Parts: sequence; structure tokens; C-alpha cells
Amino acid sequence: MLVSGGVGQTWGVEYRPTSICALEGTSAVMSCNYTYPPGLTVKEVFWTEHVQAPWDGKTDYTDLSKHPNYKDRVHADCGDKKSRCFLNITRLNKSDAHEYNCRIITHKRGQKWVGKQGIMLSVTDLQVEIVGAATEGNDVRLVCKTSCNLSSIPTYSWKKNGEPLEKEPTKNNELLLHPVSREDGGRYSCAVKGHEDLSSAEVELDVRYSPKNPRVLVAPPAEIPEGGSVTLSCISDANPPVQNYTWFKENVTSPVAAGQNYTITNFTSAQVGLYSCQARNEVGVQNSTAVLLAFKASPTSPTWILYAVITVAAAVGLSCLITVCFLW
Repeated sequence: MLVSGGVGQTWGVEYRPTSICALEGTSAVMSCNYTYPPGLTVKEVFWTEHVQAPWDGKTDYTDLSKHPNYKDRVHADCGDKKSRCFLNITRLNKSDAHEYNCRIITHKRGQKWVGKQGIMLSVTDLQVEIVGAATEGNDVRLVCKTSCNLSSIPTYSWKKNGEPLEKEPTKNNELLLHPVSREDGGRYSCAVKGHEDLSSAEVELDVRYSPKNPRVLVAPPAEIPEGGSVTLSCISDANPPVQNYTWFKENVTSPVAAGQNYTITNFTSAQVGLYSCQARNEVGVQNSTAVLLAFKASPTSPTWILYAVITVAAAVGLSCLITVCFLW
């Protein structure tokens, strides 16, 4: 159908909206309302990319529905060519970020129009940003960021290690870990609800924490003859890993050794006592429970070294539970 312009009208194009921010992989819908001078008949209306060329009516503009970059991804509905034209671009990618314009062509040579200052389309993906020092006890925010403000009003969902996270964000696009703990460490991603298949890349939250539950291991675990050797090893979970191990003996003011392993050779009665280790990293320090090293001579056998773990009660004062097994 060919349609003539109305009386008193001039060339004009109004775009709605004037700008769009859309999520990569989704769709964008735009429209233009246009007018044209009387005596002209519209032959064709289509959408085109803004090109860096003079608006002189001589530039050849490509119909997006015929453009190789948009083929099978655009649907234009310009109705009966009266006054309005719609465009829907699907499966958006970042290369679609352009200004889009309506092109009107009439039956009369030289009487065609491109509406200036068209619709600016921005295309964004999602990225997770970690705000705050991820050290146990601090507040940490995970922010689902976009490069532009999405035109829709989105709500967000979160995943940790690929599994939906039940904890609700404190703001629409933020997840607050208050305070962050070592259990919060893992891989996080965010998505716009309804488009969970278009989630952000995963970001690793590496939570730093001081040494936890240091303990002393004794080797060999069996009894050792007097004059033999025994090795104490300090084991602790920490992030970053423990940097310094220090060994202490009861009633000795200075450390007796340093390093993760402490070997006592030629064990004698002078080495009998309670031993503990201290584990330290750049976040903090923690002491282990104590281990008792002792020996007992049997009339019919060599002297044996025995050990027991000392449990420090949390009650008022210091109480110890010592369990020692003797071989006779």
C-alpha cells in the first residue's frame, strides 16, 4: 500500500525509547513515529544502522532485515506505512551496540528521510566485582555489575560453586557477606532472574583467615626407648598457609624450636613435659593444645617414651585432662 502525507505535515521522526541498555543474549524492541510532507507517498520504511556519512539524502542505507550481521535476528513491523515502525533485535551481542534510525523512502526522487538522533543501543554482559578485603571478620560485598543501566528493572540471582545461593542480597544487585567467613569462600556468579542461562563468569572469593585448630602429631606413634628420638609436627588450616611455626615447652620462657617439625633426639628425663606449637600467618596467630611427653622405666624392659594430649578446659582457670597408658 502507498500512503500520502497529511496536510501541513513536515518531515519528522520521534523515537521511543531514545536509548536502550540490554543484556547480551536478550532482545531489544524499539519504535519510531514519523511524519512526512503532503503530496508524497511512502513506498518503503525500514530500520538502518547509523552511518558516519552526511545527512544529505544521497547515502545508501542498508535495511537491517537484509544486513548479513542481522539476518534471522531482526523483525521489523512497519504496518501499513502510515506513521509507525517497530524493530525487534534478538540474540543481542556487543557488536550490536549502535545508533539505530528509521529510513523513509517516498515515490518522488530525492524525497527520502532518515530520522537523526535515533535510538542508541548499548549491550552489556554481567560481571561480579568483590568489594572489601576478603579477610574473615570483615564485611564483603559482591556486586553484579553492568556497563550500563539495564532498561528493564532487573532482579538478580546468585550461585556459589554452580549451586543456587539462598542468601538474599541486601541490595538489588549486591550480595552482602556480613561478616565473611572461611565457609563463604568459593566461585560466585550472578544472573538476571528470568535469564539464568546468561549468567556472569564465575569469580573466585578467596577468604583469608588466621590458623585454625592447630594440633600436634607425634611420630613415631608407638613407644620409643629412652635415648631414641621423637618428632612433633604442627598441623593447621590457614589461608594464606602458615608462615611461621614456633614450639614451646612448659616452664620454659623462650621458644624451644621453630619450624613445622620439631625432632627431639636422645630423649631423656630433661625433655619430659608439655609441648605446644604456635601457628602464625599474616592474618593472625593461634596456639595448639599441648602434648605430654614422658617416659617410664619397667624392671623387665627398656625405658619407653609415652605421650598424651592435654585438653585445656574453657572453664575458669586452667585444668588438664591427661590420659597416659603404660606398658608393663
